[in-house]
Amino acid sequence: MSPYLFAVYLGDLSTELNTVRAGCSVGEMLLNYLMFADDICVFCPSVRGLQSILDVCQAYAESHGIIFNYSKTVCKTVKAKSAKSAVTPLLTLSGQNVKPVNHYKYLGVIMDTEHSDDKDIQRQLRYQYCAANKLRDAFSRCSNAVNNVLCRSFCTPMYASQLWCNFRKSCMQRLRVAYNFGCKALHQCFSTGVPRNLRFSQVAARGSTARDRNCLRRNSLPQFYAVVAM
Repeated sequence: MSPYLFAVYLGDLSTELNTVRAGCSVGEMLLNYLMFADDICVFCPSVRGLQSILDVCQAYAESHGIIFNYSKTVCKTVKAKSAKSAVTPLLTLSGQNVKPVNHYKYLGVIMDTEHSDDKDIQRQLRYQYCAANKLRDAFSRCSNAVNNVLCRSFCTPMYASQLWCNFRKSCMQRLRVAYNFGCKALHQCFSTGVPRNLRFSQVAARGSTARDRNCLRRNSLPQFYAVVAM
């Protein structure tokens, strides 16, 4: 219910922000905000333009009885490739300074000032180990067919991996290790004496039918290793 009320209550704010001649040009469109669920993200290449957008938001809040959560309101600067360091602007909202940050998690993706995807890959790495350990403890007595489904459902999906384009090889290698660990853990390799350095394709082949093995390879490996090769 909350997202629907948010869309209805802030629909006029979207109209007002569209009239502000400040933002980022994308083709023939001028974008200066994104609204999703109950989050608002405003952006602009100039400090003056960004402050004018915040002023519009504040004026709308005062006229409609809205109070912004200042503890969750932050400002992240996107550094230009030619710049040696990012300059954090001084922005205000309702007379209070907006807190500057070097990275921020928006819609589940960690965005960094340095255009690096390492922090977001580390987020996925922590999830891989956490999911593998929880699933191994909860489904340790299940068959390989069930483990194949669990592996495809919880270990294979890499949220926002299609966006990764700037990362260290060592960081991606650690994620590959975590991915292999999760798949082997679900197939009970560590409790049955199977060598830890066994390839995942060999792990999938143990105790599985040909159809399950081919399905597991097709749904798990290609997309992930395509990201690794970038």
